[in-house]
Amino acid sequence: MNTVDLKFKQIVSSWFYSEPLLFSAVCTHKIIENPSLTIPMRCGNLRIEYSYDFFKELEDSVLEAYLKIEVFRILLLHPYSRQPYNAKKSILLMASDLTIARVHEIPEGVILTGVEYMKSRDPAFARAMETPGKRVFTYEDLTFEDWYKKLYDLISAAKNGQSAGSNENSGDKMLLLAEENAELWEENDEAQNKIQDEIQKAEIDQGWGGIEGELQRSIQDKADVSFDYRKALSRFRASIINASRRLTRMKPNRRFGFKAMGSRYERKANILIAVDVSGSITDESFNNFYHIIKNIFFLGIIEKIDVIFFDVNLKNTKPVTISRKVDLKDIKGRGGTNFQPALDFYFDHSTIYNGLIIFTDGEGNIPSVGNKKGNILWILDSRIAFEKNKNWISSLNGSQVTYIGI
Repeated sequence: MNTVDLKFKQIVSSWFYSEPLLFSAVCTHKIIENPSLTIPMRCGNLRIEYSYDFFKELEDSVLEAYLKIEVFRILLLHPYSRQPYNAKKSILLMASDLTIARVHEIPEGVILTGVEYMKSRDPAFARAMETPGKRVFTYEDLTFEDWYKKLYDLISAAKNGQSAGSNENSGDKMLLLAEENAELWEENDEAQNKIQDEIQKAEIDQGWGGIEGELQRSIQDKADVSFDYRKALSRFRASIINASRRLTRMKPNRRFGFKAMGSRYERKANILIAVDVSGSITDESFNNFYHIIKNIFFLGIIEKIDVIFFDVNLKNTKPVTISRKVDLKDIKGRGGTNFQPALDFYFDHSTIYNGLIIFTDGEGNIPSVGNKKGNILWILDSRIAFEKNKNWISSLNGSQVTYIGI
């Protein structure tokens, strides 16, 4: 471990208590040295890469400031969101710089390419930046998408006005640096889900640390922190799609062509639903579960839904295969609650099902999952049940948790 690695480790450790959301977000990525970088640091593909030569002589405070910038990008989902058609990654990076500068004061010694480019191109922007006590948002209050459009137009106009042989000016150099900085950026549903889960936990536990004001609101807005079970089902769908990805030599990789494997995705999926029919489940909760199951085909990729019922054991040893005209009202239970039989059935039939949804109130003994892999969504019947059980459910391998807001 080099000295810069050690400094990063110390900074991240200090965030555990002071900046819980930053700590959680950075732990979703690997921090690694990249000797080939000509820029200080970049993120993407669940990695944060840095240049040892750049950071080895810098103060710890500057190193921490650069790391925070990359974590803010991650929390705002800039590296992993869907990109515009034929998007210019260099412009996306600079739009990200300007979005962050609008909501977070950039410390002395930290250079953001997007800010420097705007200072060189727009005198009004430069004056706003040089005014003591003022930040970028005093110049223009734009979103990430709006900054991209504005920069795209500025850069296009600058290129159209260039004379032959002028491609080595400072603006072009900034674009090259920004291109390298955003090289790893690509839409990634898995990364988005991981980050949104951490933001969701911060929202519930008020674990924002020093993130406040406009930056906090931007993170909330971008991640759409919501406990609407429909959004949780959409994320569950995304995890199923990601799990159905298959590498293939017959389709070229989008970036590297036939030198690397491409991928394809299965069009349809089979899911298993486990419904808790123990004595603690009220008729109202069961009716809500019933309503959701009837409408769950909106996920689009679902080809087949099988349903099992459980209390202390499985109430039906053979799953009920349902269609849009599902009728489950004759199922009876009302004993105690044991989640283990339902989970065991799912893992025993993992070659058949792409995911498991459990409807419950969370009241029962904590089951054992071990290192078994799966896509499991727990939908609890109330906010109270969610608050009471979210921690142990989230700790289970492959599990997400949400609730029905009634």
